Amino acid sequence: MHHDLGLPVGKSPPNTPSTIDLKPVLWGSLDLASVGTSRMVWQGLATGKPSAELLNMKDVQFRSAGPEDFTFLATMLGEAAVWRPEKPTPTADEVLADSRYSMYLAGWPRPGDYGLIAEQDAPVGAAWYRTYSEASHGYGFVTEDIPELSIAVIASRRHEGIGRRLLVNLINASVSQGYPALSLSVAEANPALRLYESVGFVPVERHGSSRTMVRYAVRSQ
Repeated sequence: MHHDLGLPVGKSPPNTPSTIDLKPVLWGSLDLASVGTSRMVWQGLATGKPSAELLNMKDVQFRSAGPEDFTFLATMLGEAAVWRPEKPTPTADEVLADSRYSMYLAGWPRPGDYGLIAEQDAPVGAAWYRTYSEASHGYGFVTEDIPELSIAVIASRRHEGIGRRLLVNLINASVSQGYPALSLSVAEANPALRLYESVGFVPVERHGSSRTMVRYAVRSQ
């Protein structure tokens, strides 16, 4: 189903920065770890407090995701599929067998897909985006030219700023590649909502207890 951007006719998207200066974002007042979308609900926690663990970020490397990362991306898809800690996390195989979620990685990487891997000795988190069609799309679908993002960090490495760095780098990549925006869907009860708002995502539609949000690639004047 097509999701309306929620903008009155003739009104431009809000003037959010097209790229983000990572230092103020990362070292500001928010300490945010694994974040992402729901109903394709992403694991994450926005504590709002600085953490000494942010110092570990200097040892975390970020690189582009390739075909060889499919298994890890599928594992992160399982982490992302259920954000509430009291609920069991589905395995990669379980998620890939579920048509509601498998579309987020089917055929990876297909044209237009872009992803990032955070690693320190081994992968610790991932974020990626892809575009969808009117006929087949994810929960955060807006239009066919706006990719929907997916993001997760392993449980033992949350609350270190890794999720925020992945998110910011993915936003900047989408701007460099000429996309007009990124979208996501997040439960209103998910603490990750605060992170999305802090980097420029704005709500454009509500579905029950979830919000569809968009981060526009518009340069501030």
